[in-house]
Amino acid sequence: MVPRNLNSVSCASFLFLLQMLAVVPTGAAQSRPAPPTAAQSPYTLQMNTRLVLTDVTVTDSKGNPVRGLTRGYFHVYDNGHPQRIASFEEHTEQRTPPGEFGKASTSAFSNNFDAHPPPVVNILLIDTTTISLVDQMYLYEQLARFVRDLPPGEPVAVFNRAGPMTLPLQKFTTNKQLLMTAIHEAIPHFRVPGYWYRTEYDTLWQIASYVSQVPGRKNIIWFSGGSNLFLLGALLGPDPSELGYPSRQLYDMLEKLRIALYPIDARGLTVGYPSGMASQQLLMREEAEATGGHAYFNTNGLRQAAQKVLNTDGDYYTLTYAPDDLHQDNKWHKVTVRIAADKRLYHLSYRRGYYDDRRNSATPEPAMRTLLRQDGSTVKVPNDRSQPIVFQAVVRLAGPGLPADIPAKPLKKGQTAYRIHYVLPARSIQPNSVNGNKGTDQIGAAILAVDHYGEPITRVTEEATLQVNEAKIHADPEAKLTFDQQINLPPGEDYLDIGLWDMTTGRVGMLSVPIAVKKTKK
Repeated sequence: MVPRNLNSVSCASFLFLLQMLAVVPTGAAQSRPAPPTAAQSPYTLQMNTRLVLTDVTVTDSKGNPVRGLTRGYFHVYDNGHPQRIASFEEHTEQRTPPGEFGKASTSAFSNNFDAHPPPVVNILLIDTTTISLVDQMYLYEQLARFVRDLPPGEPVAVFNRAGPMTLPLQKFTTNKQLLMTAIHEAIPHFRVPGYWYRTEYDTLWQIASYVSQVPGRKNIIWFSGGSNLFLLGALLGPDPSELGYPSRQLYDMLEKLRIALYPIDARGLTVGYPSGMASQQLLMREEAEATGGHAYFNTNGLRQAAQKVLNTDGDYYTLTYAPDDLHQDNKWHKVTVRIAADKRLYHLSYRRGYYDDRRNSATPEPAMRTLLRQDGSTVKVPNDRSQPIVFQAVVRLAGPGLPADIPAKPLKKGQTAYRIHYVLPARSIQPNSVNGNKGTDQIGAAILAVDHYGEPITRVTEEATLQVNEAKIHADPEAKLTFDQQINLPPGEDYLDIGLWDMTTGRVGMLSVPIAVKKTKK
């Protein structure tokens, strides 16, 4: 392993890299939709055709999920024109304990959950930038009861927005103790100065970067206290075709990743409406409906609202169709889904439309692709760029007992040196020819350290050249490859956002690690 610093990577570009790494991998490799898992049937993709995928949740008049509907019950309209349903699939609640995302030991962390995720995942987003301390205390009590009543095998992640960075306090896990630890880390938090003018654009982009390689439907259960700039206005304006470019980008990304928003107003039941509250709640409703979710406000049953999302999230229908009137003119297309029954008996939630552009066009890719090596030769490799790099990171104090294969970085006053020991299977890399050395591959490793308010502290980016015999990879694809990285941290409760990417194939792995750095002795 030959690491070297990537000094050309600025702090701004590094932040962008970590936020967008899993969305748009570096190099010539571009992201594509994840291949279907065992729980997802494949869909037929047509060349140069906009394949529209819509997840539809159907509930009865009491809010209970409706199961057993067939393709014939559904009618889809695109800008008012009836469409032929290309594929149809019903998803029913099937809870199976997944692999844990979190601590493998006291110092080892892994992103192995990304390898076998369920068909639908749920994220608790605690937006303490907008929730008062009084409302935070009530929310904590409600979330404690929510976690206590979670059914077995229900994976949940916890994110906290307390500043410019949205932190994954706990990735997907069924461990209730880990979930409560994460909630306790999020609450209480003093609201940062100027919180009223912060936008939620970065929040959704950052969460999207973390879950971009998780296939299937993703529900964000968003506890918020309202904001003047909640997504800078409605996610879809009065005329969606005139939506500004940043909002267009965000909406396209939410559509591509099948993310549904479920905003829950943490202020609960209110007797009178404070200034701006009514408009905030109207925007919450519009954004939820636009993404196929549902908004909850003016209720003290925060726990019941979150539980209702979980009770219905596993029962939904996936419909796809190829629109018959596309011009790629960036115009808004309104999608309407109806049930061939009395509409008063059913309530449908689904994404309300899409833009007629090339951003989310469905174009099939071959199972294999050709790589050009530096020596001019070519090699056929699997086209698996959407598959995450599953790895383990062991975080330890730097010391003489650890490998010293990279030069030590000088410490500043008050800092403590840590070594990150990476372990990844040999099948994760694609041997190439680097600087004339055959059988080698280059792995980029980036660490961004932030405090518990989401403020960046420091960053480290390096490149590791790994050498491995291709014959050994075929003989033992699970053989472990290792390399190390050092980062110097000041004292405090911090989080390390770690990203690995294969510079040959474009595959990416993401991991977030909590770390408590003690003060160094004088």
